[in-house]
Amino acid sequence: MKWIIGLVGLVVAGGACAADAVHYTAPGKAAVDLVTSALPRVEVKAGAHGDAPSAWQGVNLIDVLRAQGAPVGTALRGKALTDFVRVTAADGYQVVFSLAELDPDFGGRKVVLVDKHEGKPLDAKDGPYRLVVPDDARPARWIHSVTAIELVEASTTERQPKH
Repeated sequence: MKWIIGLVGLVVAGGACAADAVHYTAPGKAAVDLVTSALPRVEVKAGAHGDAPSAWQGVNLIDVLRAQGAPVGTALRGKALTDFVRVTAADGYQVVFSLAELDPDFGGRKVVLVDKHEGKPLDAKDGPYRLVVPDDARPARWIHSVTAIELVEASTTERQPKH
């Protein structure tokens, strides 16, 4: 079961979705819209498609997940190790990351939900939020115009037959 939750840091007046809201979905959670200002800001230097590295500012995706109660750190064990994060752009493009891949106790892959490039807000084409994944060899997961982030439980309760 999935519930839509606003990403930490987005202000929504009167309970309606803001046009630039990024929705966070997690199993068993009530729908809320939140604000990212409470999360630590980070800056990464990265370049894509042959561009020279430049400065991107935002929040670590794992911090967003942690703030929303995702099973990270010592809580990431058992069937939670099959959980993954799906990120969707305004045009429907989607990318995924395993939760363990993002968790510092496991893979520690840096994925940043950015809202600024070189200190300036992202333009309408890229923003208001995009993902930057500095260590990916190909920037295919650097999606722009992020609209949704979902934590998905992938574990099945059925045991696979032995072969």
